[in-house]
Amino acid sequence: MEDYIKYIRSLVGHKKIMAVGVAVLLVNEKGEILLETRSDNGCFSFPGGALNMGEKVKSGAIRETYEETGIKLKEEDLKLIGVYSGEEGRLEYPNKDITYYTDIIFFASVDSKTIEIKPLDNESKEINFYPFNEIDLNRCLKMDRKVLVNYSLNGINEIVID
Repeated sequence: MEDYIKYIRSLVGHKKIMAVGVAVLLVNEKGEILLETRSDNGCFSFPGGALNMGEKVKSGAIRETYEETGIKLKEEDLKLIGVYSGEEGRLEYPNKDITYYTDIIFFASVDSKTIEIKPLDNESKEINFYPFNEIDLNRCLKMDRKVLVNYSLNGINEIVID
């Protein structure tokens, strides 16, 4: 089933819901992190979104990355780095929908000289690579901020279950 969130919203309206999200922490050859500026709230976030009904986790991460950036990843490109949940996963949309996400986060390396960033949807105002020390963590979604802090402290050597 495509667009699971839209389907659930058709049943429950604006009531709070939970969803499983997938996102990819993309890092280029310079160690810079790809962040998109979301068009709905202006926050920085990783490419990602909600899984659709029956969709595999890695397939969802690949689909969301492609839709939001135009970057084509393969399953073998993805390394699981964490599962994040809790209050940091609360996202309130401009229409007052509230969704609590449990996010499955992957890491992938890309060569920024060989990829073209060309979004297929309108979910982002802009998409850029940033050196970690130039990222305003206060502009990040809470969940993504938590992932970035953990990444800066521990790298990708340990899977985080939060």
